[in-house]
Parts: sequence; structure tokens; C-alpha cells
Amino acid sequence: MTTYQLLRANESLLRLIADNKINVADVAYLEIYSKFEKMRKEGHKVGYITVYLGDKYCMSERGIYKIINRMKKKLNLDD
Repeated sequence: MTTYQLLRANESLLRLIADNKINVADVAYLEIYSKFEKMRKEGHKVGYITVYLGDKYCMSERGIYKIINRMKKKLNLDD
């Protein structure tokens, strides 16, 4: 497969990503956000979760908050 073929096959998804200014490198943070959501459903406070995840992933609390905010951002699905 070539780069062109990959881009062409996923063109609409990639346009949606680009239009919403989503950084594809954020895929690295999917596990962190998944753990955040799980802990929220278990009833933990956001402050506790950010400290816990920051310690677990060797990140600052602010870094965890930034990830959470980026993942919660509503997308513009209009053309």
C-alpha cells in the first residue's frame, strides 16, 4: 500500500480530523482517557483522577487535564 492509497481510502475521515484540528498523535492518549472515563463512572473526583493518572503515566496534572479537555471537545461534523 502506498501513502496515496491510504490517504485516498480514508479521505473523509482524515478531512474530518483536519477540519476539527485533531492532532493524530493524540492516539497515544486514548488509554489515559479511557481510564479517566472508567474512574469517573466509578464515582472518583476529577482532581483525584488527574493526580492518580499523572503519577501512573509520569505526567503533570495539567498535562492530564489538557488530554481530558482535548478528548471531550465536541466535533464540527458540518461540511
